Amino acid sequence: MILRSLATLVLFGLLGLNWMLPTLEVSARGSDAQIRTDFDAKLAIGNRLPPLELVGLDGQIYSREDLEGHRVLLTFERSVDW
Repeated sequence: MILRSLATLVLFGLLGLNWMLPTLEVSARGSDAQIRTDFDAKLAIGNRLPPLELVGLDGQIYSREDLEGHRVLLTFERSVDW
């Protein structure tokens, strides 16, 4: 009986988070149109990269000038530990 009550409480807590999180300012990301406008203006295919420094797997630092003339594919992944 205690486990059933605890499971019910957890489910109600998760439902509450599901209802509350989209309304919080922290989780707001703006409208899709605004996000597309910001992204398209800054990082469209064929545009120059903004100034940046990247650290390779070997520890070497690469700047935008080092990458000029080469095809580069940047991928961004969300880390599990943050």
